[in-house]
Amino acid sequence: MVSKIRQFVGFVSESREELRKVTWPDRDEVTRFTVVVVVAVVLVSIFLWLVDSGLMALVKVVMN
Repeated sequence: MVSKIRQFVGFVSESREELRKVTWPDRDEVTRFTVVVVVAVVLVSIFLWLVDSGLMALVKVVMN
């Protein structure tokens, strides 16, 4: 039990050391990346909606 606690404490300590080494993005970078992701999601959603609509129309034509 004691060794598990020591392992956990060591893990937390090493994790904190590694987090200090990280170069965190600034607010402008995060905003730009967020805009890129939102635009990409909207574009892919529109594309998939168009493909789905086209396939549904094709299925209706084939079924009739």
